[in-house]
Amino acid sequence: MNRKLIILTIIFLIISLVFLSYKQITTGFFIDKSIELKGGNLITISFYNASFDEISDLKDRLQKEYKVAAYTTTSAIETQLSVECSGIDTNRLIKDINKTLEIKNYEISRIDPKLSANILNDIIYSIIFAFVAIAIIIFILFRTLIPSFAMVLCAFSDIVITLFLMNIFGIPLSIATFTALLMMLGYSVDSDILLTTRVLKSHENFDKQYKSAMKTGLTMSATSIVGLIAILLITGYSSVFGQLASVLIISLLVDIPNTWIQNATILDIYLEKRKR
Repeated sequence: MNRKLIILTIIFLIISLVFLSYKQITTGFFIDKSIELKGGNLITISFYNASFDEISDLKDRLQKEYKVAAYTTTSAIETQLSVECSGIDTNRLIKDINKTLEIKNYEISRIDPKLSANILNDIIYSIIFAFVAIAIIIFILFRTLIPSFAMVLCAFSDIVITLFLMNIFGIPLSIATFTALLMMLGYSVDSDILLTTRVLKSHENFDKQYKSAMKTGLTMSATSIVGLIAILLITGYSSVFGQLASVLIISLLVDIPNTWIQNATILDIYLEKRKR
């Protein structure tokens, strides 16, 4: 294992922290929020005899002209257009859409911003509580400062870098993606415990135990990613399961270098110094 590679994981973590801090300062929140967390109107529209390409072109035009969030949802029956908006005359918007493609039916859902703010606060507190609880359990289980710190740092890096990449790929924070973030914390700690347990409780050399743990861990990651890709392809990104799968795929890929380079390097240095 090349210890110098840890520099890359640290640089990526710093870049992610700087980006999220900048977004927090400039926009008031470190990641874009879905309509269910920021409030507003959600318009779901079905069309007569409209192709997927026509609906996609309409979606792109609405995003440019009205500055709204729009996405398509495809099922076995039809392709629908969903538009998230606030501060816009919905009647005028629907009339404009109908001029381009004939609307079969539509539904407008109003989400109260005050209710959304309460949900958002609960989400933030839940993530903080989950992270703190995980950190406490890790320290109780291992009772060794450096290995425990390495696992907590890895989990922190996973969630920060995942949030950064969600911004880059335009994935907003929603109930579904929040669920994926909590699941990601559990998976991150799971792979870290696998590595730490193998190298601390064995008297054999570090490289042998590291390779054995990495083989098991990467197999787990690969099978999980394949399953999530299948879910994403079947349900589509716009669905709840598709959004959840997208965030989990990103977080699993992020966890690979953080566990098998960053965490492993810290453990290697710790064990080397302990032998002295």
